Amino acid sequence: MVSLSKDTLIFRSKIIRKVREILWRDGFLEVDTPTLKPIVGMEPYLDPFEVRSPDSREKGYLITSPEYSLKQMMAKGMTRIFELAHTYRSGEMGSEFHSKEFLMLELYVKGMNDTSLRHYIETFLRELIHSFGTEEDQKKTSNPDFLRHLSVEEVFVQNVGHGFSREDLFETIEKQKLTTSRLAELQSWQYEDLFFLVFLNLVEPKLGDGIVFLYDYPPECAALARVVDGVAKRFEIYWDGLELANAFYELNDAKEQRKRFREEQQLRNKLGKEVFPIDEDFLHCLETGFPDCAGISIGMDRLLLKLAGKHGLGEISPYWMEV
Repeated sequence: MVSLSKDTLIFRSKIIRKVREILWRDGFLEVDTPTLKPIVGMEPYLDPFEVRSPDSREKGYLITSPEYSLKQMMAKGMTRIFELAHTYRSGEMGSEFHSKEFLMLELYVKGMNDTSLRHYIETFLRELIHSFGTEEDQKKTSNPDFLRHLSVEEVFVQNVGHGFSREDLFETIEKQKLTTSRLAELQSWQYEDLFFLVFLNLVEPKLGDGIVFLYDYPPECAALARVVDGVAKRFEIYWDGLELANAFYELNDAKEQRKRFREEQQLRNKLGKEVFPIDEDFLHCLETGFPDCAGISIGMDRLLLKLAGKHGLGEISPYWMEV
């Protein structure tokens, strides 16, 4: 465990208290959900920690996100809920911005889509910056360039020169020599792998200073979001190039979600990873009362880092461990 100063511990406490005050004021109910579950999320590129009893008769997984549990609560008739949850991801190491354990703020709002949630979270962030941000960042909030909303297509055109079709990605990867793989090999890659190879090398590093809400992703990158008019209705938030949050206009079609889960099972198998069973309780909640809603997960330790003007999680997070 990192030894944090008294002032840093007080700073964390004050911001967490302020987050709760804002959300309670805005009509959210704070809830709590299990951190140890028999079935976890299916995301191919996230790996949970497995937990066993000393005699190995009991087995479970530490959650990578409280998402499924909170959505099941929404299906019970809740309208605005949030949780400050401890989450765990194996392999999150080797960087000053990654930690195996971290604090996540996750919230869901009935009646909002991804656009209305973007604007709500912008107001939420502005209030936190006004109360706790560095003097420099407080001054920057009056500058329209400090906080921008950009589509994925916009940033691709700006930084790569074209969009993100599979053919566009092939062209960029070859032209920029982003991999030693030949075109014949690239043809077998998953679309997401092609997309993020280009995005992480040529787009994300050029998002610039300030806060960027990046919205409307390719449909192949929908994850748990709806696809509307050919784009995945989701957004991510970056602050000075550091990813802070991931949000969806939530998919509520159980048939489509089952299809995506099966595809993710196949990909996990292809990657040589443990293949988890489909969470039938979660699919059932999509069939029985899950409302039109939007949700977001915010990495609280990274947000605290940016508000404090620090440079790494070791300066602000009690969960970060030096490798």
